[in-house]
Amino acid sequence: MEATKKKRKFKTPNTYVIVFFVLIFVAVLTWFIPGGQYQLDDAGRAMANTYTRIDSNRQGLWDIIMAPIIGMVGNEQVSGAITISLNIMLFGSFLEMMDTAGAINIALKGVAKKFQKNYYVLITVLTFIMGIFGTVQGSYEEGFVYLLMFLPIILALGLDTIVALMIVIFGTQAGCAASIVNPFSTGIASGIAGISPGEGIVFRTLIFVALLSLCSFMICTYAKKIKKDPEKSVQFYRREQDLAEFASGSDNEETLNKRQKKVFMIFVLTFAIMITSLIPWTSLNENWTIFNTLTNWINESPILGTILGNDLIPFGDWYFNEINGLLIIMTILAGVVMKYPIDKTINILIKGAASLVSTAFIVPLARGIQVIMTDGNITATVLNACEKTLGSFHPLVFVLVCFLVYGLLATFIPSSTGLAAATMSVMAPLAIFSGVSESTMVVIYNLALGLVKMFAPTSIIVMTCTQAVHVDYGTWLKTAGKYIFIFFLICCSILLLSVALLN
Repeated sequence: MEATKKKRKFKTPNTYVIVFFVLIFVAVLTWFIPGGQYQLDDAGRAMANTYTRIDSNRQGLWDIIMAPIIGMVGNEQVSGAITISLNIMLFGSFLEMMDTAGAINIALKGVAKKFQKNYYVLITVLTFIMGIFGTVQGSYEEGFVYLLMFLPIILALGLDTIVALMIVIFGTQAGCAASIVNPFSTGIASGIAGISPGEGIVFRTLIFVALLSLCSFMICTYAKKIKKDPEKSVQFYRREQDLAEFASGSDNEETLNKRQKKVFMIFVLTFAIMITSLIPWTSLNENWTIFNTLTNWINESPILGTILGNDLIPFGDWYFNEINGLLIIMTILAGVVMKYPIDKTINILIKGAASLVSTAFIVPLARGIQVIMTDGNITATVLNACEKTLGSFHPLVFVLVCFLVYGLLATFIPSSTGLAAATMSVMAPLAIFSGVSESTMVVIYNLALGLVKMFAPTSIIVMTCTQAVHVDYGTWLKTAGKYIFIFFLICCSILLLSVALLN
């Protein structure tokens, strides 16, 4: 018997455990919830007010085991998640190549030093860069790395660690809240909702500009106060310690070599192509057919059509398959530019994909929930119950209520992939019943998740970054709270606007 007993600490279950228990819970529900069905429209979506009862189909242990497998490969009723999972892993390969080349980190340091004389410009530029990382790759866990890059320059300007925290946390999570092409949130949520990630992309771009402009203004406002009177900083008591710990290496300089500059351009070009390819051009304006015309010309060309293939997809109609192909090409191209041996390039590709296998596997596991509900014939019954409650709300009320619901869920499931996979299969059809588009529901999900990750104790970026710079969690809430509340109000305004623009 041990002389002393260690006090047990509550540990939040990981996403796999949470989603698997939800899977079991849903299977149990099939034993009690009556079966039902809706009539479907030409697009295969359920139509409101067409619900009828049918026999239920109770799901057992074997069904629970098979559900994630079917969720991965799909069946006649549920589409497989394999393309989404592959997209996540290939994104890992691309990011691993960028990290190995070192181009992104060096470029960030260079930007910070270039604008250090004007702290307003510096804050705005860094905040938008963090936002770009958030909106295109879901920057989150690695936030403290960026924080440590910026701290020496921020402190040397007479500002405090809170400013650096705001730049990284507000910047990345405002970007995640917009998630223009974030494969880990918008990509997965759109795939589960049955729509292209390109739907609503223009509105999400406007959201990105609005939220990052707001965050830049709020951070500059706080920085101005600290610059004028440093003693107003809640961290003023340890300023000398912070300078000694974080600002000692501020004179170290690194510059991009020729190869790294080319890799950085590949990084920028990849996301430029991705955004361009996902925007539904002809849906925005039926006369914007330049990409269709160009693609048809290539497909019908005797030479190019033979070399490239005659089944190319025009920009505006790309989906996960085409994005996956782009990521493979750009990862290999970056390896060629860096003159890595082909074996090293392949190893980087595999290493990056392996690092996100755990994330990729969440998708089919959570898709298994949809499989259980569909095979158990309870999906329509659950939707009918929601239709009679939330579905009866006016769209303006509906989006705000869903925003609050998603905020609560995100507090307990801060994983973008887990939250989307566990909820979107129910919330997307519910949105249709309420007169709200699926793309608006994706916006609601993104905004709630981005907001919650700015302050929740379950947010990895908040807890790791505050700990790294010796800022108490309570101090962060006290200092950033009013700005986060303003962010919340702006998000609510955006959702009300989305009802008018996207529906």
